[in-house]
Amino acid sequence: MHHKNKGIVLISILLIVLLLSSIAVLFGNKYLISLKRAQYIEFQTLAINIFRNIESLSKDKIKKEFKFNSAKLTKQNPILNNDFILNINDAEVISRVSDASSCFNINSLVSFTKGNYVENEKSINAFKRLMYLAEVENNVTEEAIDQIIDWIDKDSNPRAYGLEDYYYSGPLHNPREYSAMRLIVSIDELKSIPAIRQINWDIFKQYFCALPSASNLSFNINTLSIDDAYLISSIFPNISLKNAEYIIDNIPEEGFDNFVTFEKAFPELDFSSPYGNILYSSNIFEITTTVKFDKYIATSISKMIYENNKNGYIISRIYNGI
Repeated sequence: MHHKNKGIVLISILLIVLLLSSIAVLFGNKYLISLKRAQYIEFQTLAINIFRNIESLSKDKIKKEFKFNSAKLTKQNPILNNDFILNINDAEVISRVSDASSCFNINSLVSFTKGNYVENEKSINAFKRLMYLAEVENNVTEEAIDQIIDWIDKDSNPRAYGLEDYYYSGPLHNPREYSAMRLIVSIDELKSIPAIRQINWDIFKQYFCALPSASNLSFNINTLSIDDAYLISSIFPNISLKNAEYIIDNIPEEGFDNFVTFEKAFPELDFSSPYGNILYSSNIFEITTTVKFDKYIATSISKMIYENNKNGYIISRIYNGI
């Protein structure tokens, strides 16, 4: 009987130890989770502050360079070449400024007239030309144009191949919504439009953007890369992709000053009847920043418009990792 009591006591002690160990593990896990959460919140705060400070530094950088020459922006300009590489509170920061005008602004398909967004014929022709070069079927292109314009315009009258609220708020569309009746904020918004789903999304991802202006298509010729040949060929109907690549390959390091010097550089090519404009500078910039701290990584992409009043305005921000 004596030995039996000892066994019961031992088992009881072991159960108590096991219970206390479980409680310790539970509290330990909660402590680790709380510690990680606190570290992440600290990183999140640090990253956001860095992103905002880099935006301010970028604006000052642009202001300094444009003080001497805002009429021309080339690939060699310090704005586009002198990256920010910093160490702030043990966080590694890498940031780059790029020209954000080198794209097909989807909002150029319309112009603002008498309180409504109406079709911009020149930009529509450029869109058709680019889609033709990308081997998109003509009927799909026509549907895409009408549906994009119907998404933007402020009336409820569908175009020939367009769609209005009756479709987007109906049972065939998920989620149910209404057409935007405003300019497109991000090209990802185009994914809501049925005709766009019939087109390879890589075309939009590579060549298109959504800038806050409803005006003729334009971009800075001096900062284009060989991958932008489609842009040149889209606004110049008599310029083939091969000739567009030739043009980009022969952009001088100092860039072009105006259309006269540009045209003289390629006397054998036909730049007549353009669907858009080429510029020689830019006032729209993209600021890409990466912050690495301990095991955490976060990135931001900010778009800035630098106005004639020498102020920079952030028009969009995208954060990843925070």
